[in-house]
Amino acid sequence: MFKRFSRLKRSKKKEPEQTSPSPEPEEISHNEPDAQVSFVDVLPRDNQFPLRGPKKRFADSIEVNLQTLRQLLQDDNLVFEQLLVGSRSRRRVVIAYLKDLAHPGIVGEVKDRLRAIRTESVIGTSYIERNIENSNLSPFPQVETTPRPDVVESGLLQGRVAILTDGSSEALLAPTTFFDLMDTPEDVHTRWFVAASFFRAARYIMFMLAASLPAFYIALSTFNPEFLPTRVAFLIARARGGAPFPIYAEAFIMMGVVEAVRLMMIRIPTQLGAAIALFSGLALIIAGLYANIVTPVVLMVVTLTIICSFGIPNFDLRTSVRIIQFITMIMATFLGIFGYALAFFYVSAHLVTLKSFGIPYMTPLAPLELSGWGHTVARRSSEVMPQDETYKPRSTKDDEES
Repeated sequence: MFKRFSRLKRSKKKEPEQTSPSPEPEEISHNEPDAQVSFVDVLPRDNQFPLRGPKKRFADSIEVNLQTLRQLLQDDNLVFEQLLVGSRSRRRVVIAYLKDLAHPGIVGEVKDRLRAIRTESVIGTSYIERNIENSNLSPFPQVETTPRPDVVESGLLQGRVAILTDGSSEALLAPTTFFDLMDTPEDVHTRWFVAASFFRAARYIMFMLAASLPAFYIALSTFNPEFLPTRVAFLIARARGGAPFPIYAEAFIMMGVVEAVRLMMIRIPTQLGAAIALFSGLALIIAGLYANIVTPVVLMVVTLTIICSFGIPNFDLRTSVRIIQFITMIMATFLGIFGYALAFFYVSAHLVTLKSFGIPYMTPLAPLELSGWGHTVARRSSEVMPQDETYKPRSTKDDEES
């Protein structure tokens, strides 16, 4: 049962039993001191901080995280509601929203999906994320994950709902659209809105290149070389020379090497591990070029693809794009330009039909809502937080199945 409270509870107080509904919302004294936490618990877990804007991150203690949100948003409309999830661990899960901005239908749907979770323990936010999404089969994340309190504050001011879990230094934001995942906090803190809009457009182009560039090259160079300019076709043919493998095999080999290097850097998350991974990758590439196993054109295409993939700010979305790369490459290998077009059409159709808590995933582009372009597709120059109809459904019905 959810319990509403306006101030933080001390961590030493015992959780109430959930066998009967809570009678009334418990009022916490305004004079009660803030939750105490050791300095080690709030140390940042990463060393990559933005050039401008807040540097603060969430901690593993939910009391500290709630107090951080209360300090950022000193608004009487800010509501925290608590739920215990897990048949064994009984982990505390808190949802936060502004009751005058959040849509009641979305808030109710979030509560219903949290109540429906059946698990023994909630180890992290990923356990909640995978159980409240509309579609687990979709490669695209439908809930945004962030360790930054300022991002959560921005989401609350837009009418979204935040989900915090005890023992996790990340928060979930729902609903989520594709443009939310492509947004970065640096866009908000950039002084000139034209520069922020330019870099947003560059990220969308990089997303397209990262998802489809290797497949597009395979389709043109293998099946449809007549679409290439004559000089470019001759350059590709001359660069291949006596390469022993076909173009698609070279592309798969190079993409496999890149993924192996990336996994090595993740498994050895130190400067020494990164240096070893980069040195190993460079050694393999140079050896492949001298042995004429891979051609310079394929190497350029794969390198550009990897660079563009790192332009995607959200980790889950970047992981999805890496899987889509191989799917489009397989389609282009067997069907050429037709297979590439078929894969592109399927991904586009999936994006426009996907929903997150009843909100179309490609809002405000599909369906078209010009009021939301000021903080999604581009960034307009405004003195206040832009408000639009993106997270306000036309009806209060439950979320339709996508």
